[in-house]
Amino acid sequence: MIPEIEALIYDRTGADVVYADGLAERVKLNGISSLSPAEQSEWFGGLRGRYTITDLNRVETAVQALSDVLRTYGYTATVATKTTWDYPDIPSPAEMSRYLGNVETLVRASFVLPTTPELPPDMEHLTFGGANDIERVLFDIWSLISSVSDAFIYSGEIHSGEF
Repeated sequence: MIPEIEALIYDRTGADVVYADGLAERVKLNGISSLSPAEQSEWFGGLRGRYTITDLNRVETAVQALSDVLRTYGYTATVATKTTWDYPDIPSPAEMSRYLGNVETLVRASFVLPTTPELPPDMEHLTFGGANDIERVLFDIWSLISSVSDAFIYSGEIHSGEF
């Protein structure tokens, strides 16, 4: 598996959101210094209950990697990614539309499982479930690509008349 796919998160829970909200409230009231060093590390490293630049960079990197793999197999999956999101970047609605559109491009260029979730209609009211769905779609695309590529028959491996 490629590292960009291994890093995907598609099992966020409501408890993750509650935890992140609690930290956010503490930061709002008392500043970042009110968090323990471990909590600060989580805060800046990407809380599962928040959708931050860490998530944007992870997904955009995975999208680019999948696009590159699909192109090696002859699929057209042209995407425009930004993998350098940083604080204090605030993505515009157009950037978020591009972001979600990239994932849609990969879906249209390849194939998905019957169990693959639908993508959220937009990023404006993204829920933790919608965030999970975006990353699950990418994981499912990779799963199918790797299954197909594992089944390739290379010249000389199968001979006529073998028993």
